[in-house]
Amino acid sequence: MKQEELAKAAARRSRMYWLLARLVLERPDAALLAELDGALPVAADATEEDEPLADEVVRLGAAVRAMLGDPKALEALEVDHTRLFGGVAKRHKLPAPFESVALESRLMGDSTVAVEAAYREAGFDAPVPEAGPPDHLGAELRFLALACHQEMEAWGASDHATAATWVERERSFLDEHLLAWVPRHCERLAQEAETRFYRAAATLIGRACQVDRADVALLIEQAGRARDAHADCPA
Repeated sequence: MKQEELAKAAARRSRMYWLLARLVLERPDAALLAELDGALPVAADATEEDEPLADEVVRLGAAVRAMLGDPKALEALEVDHTRLFGGVAKRHKLPAPFESVALESRLMGDSTVAVEAAYREAGFDAPVPEAGPPDHLGAELRFLALACHQEMEAWGASDHATAATWVERERSFLDEHLLAWVPRHCERLAQEAETRFYRAAATLIGRACQVDRADVALLIEQAGRARDAHADCPA
């Protein structure tokens, strides 16, 4: 894979994680639904070639269009969003969207400290301070969006070593954090969601993290080759 293709792949992954974070963090409104309606494909064959998330993306798009035709949908979406992502688990008997709650059954646990350290090592403050503790699902997704953007910029600047470092940082965060809890958490959210939209969103988030890990494995190999080839080029 050429440097330009690696930069495009990083940009695509950054956009994906940014969208997933928005689905978690933003209260649903007419503007968000309209934006999604314009961005999401109507059919699987309208997605990128060999896109492994085509079915999940199309289901989300179909849910958006169904909501747009229902005048009462927005209120139901707002209630469901609060239930699923607002961290009010005791009231609604749903797991709060924090890594420490999922892995340690407590807020502000060891997981929270480790996530915060990962952000700091990457040169970021908490990606979404208004979400509360830094191990909130939306904050972790936003961090990967930012990391992929930094990777993209490094490829664009022909800084192969830095790009490879960002890819490795993404792999580490996926393995040590997101994949340790998000797929199972999103499975539960999909079961408990009361709207078609958030069932589709939860399914997409959990599946996207798993698919991206496979992509990252290939990227690590490609990044290493690009870095070695660049190092072998005469000055």
